[in-house]
Amino acid sequence: MAMVTISRQLGSLGTEIGQCVAEKLRYEYVDKKMVTEALANYGLFAPEVEKFDEKKPTFWDSFQIQKKKFLHALEAVIYDLAGKGNVVIVGRGGQVLLKNLPGVLHVRIIAPFETRLKRILAMERGNEKRASRALNQSDRDSAGFLRSFFDVNWDDRNLYDLMINTEKLSVETGVKLIIDSISSLEIQEGGKGVEAKLIDLALTQKVEVILMGIIGRGFDNVDVQVKEGAVHLSGLVASDILKEDCLRAVGRLEGVKRVESSHFHIQVPYYGP
Repeated sequence: MAMVTISRQLGSLGTEIGQCVAEKLRYEYVDKKMVTEALANYGLFAPEVEKFDEKKPTFWDSFQIQKKKFLHALEAVIYDLAGKGNVVIVGRGGQVLLKNLPGVLHVRIIAPFETRLKRILAMERGNEKRASRALNQSDRDSAGFLRSFFDVNWDDRNLYDLMINTEKLSVETGVKLIIDSISSLEIQEGGKGVEAKLIDLALTQKVEVILMGIIGRGFDNVDVQVKEGAVHLSGLVASDILKEDCLRAVGRLEGVKRVESSHFHIQVPYYGP
């Protein structure tokens, strides 16, 4: 199995290249629409997802709890989709979430601002000033999303295996570069055996979403570890009832084989001397 993540600037032909790669390789194409639909399974529907998805960080000042829930749910969705193998994931922080996994090719597609502006105007026949603002806003939002959620720089070359500047390159050339790279022995061999790791990563995030809904703000006092379907809970909760609610909810999750909670304790309140 192999995976491609594509980070692209608006107007860089990144979307077109990603779609073409998926079509030629017969990979599943994962975009904003598919991720948004999957997030609905976590109680995050399109209007709420739109608040957070690739938006600049200042928007989230009053949405810290929702922001955390969105992040854990997003991670669960990306790990689930990647676990199927043979996918092209466009945007959504894939270059960060799948950074340390073998068998993944991380691609960055860019073009100079003026080139991108000309393409946008040619496609939409719009106002140049409005198109220029849209490009700048898109760049700020994408950079802000990665900075706020993952504390990384969108332009950090270390996040990518392949950088493609489409100022002089066609969609066809970009597609060929990606297909040649993902067909390499290093990527193909690296993808073997990574499925089990992705299943555990996805399950970890699903457990955390569940616990966040039950515990609320106290969720920061709880740690979750998952290995081969065994969930290890540790930390503190406010009451026996809350603890039992957590254990029951986690135990019902698909993929959970057992729940271990020997280090999952009740927090004893301190009332002072």
